[in-house]
Amino acid sequence: MESYIKQCNDIYDKAMIAINSGYSIVICGPECSGKTYIRNRLDIILRQNDYTLYYGVDHYKDNNKFHGKTYTDDKFWIEEINKNTLSDILNHYEYIETCLQYPDMSN
Repeated sequence: MESYIKQCNDIYDKAMIAINSGYSIVICGPECSGKTYIRNRLDIILRQNDYTLYYGVDHYKDNNKFHGKTYTDDKFWIEEINKNTLSDILNHYEYIETCLQYPDMSN
């Protein structure tokens, strides 16, 4: 559990640096690895900085497809599970990877 908490705190710090620098953010990792938890902690800051939230690359592509290319001038936050889908994003963004999943305390 301690490693998972450290991962979440490190990701939060990286995301804050990216937001303060005006970078779009892609946070990628398995389910239950803290992506949504971090977004919820940053919710007000993301809104204050005009970030658009996307729940996966497909959601991003569906909303930003122009002439067969996917691009937007807006800052975005994308939560994704499969990093292989990121090649379709033409924008520059800060990539943050989550590895550890929330520990199953039922065992």
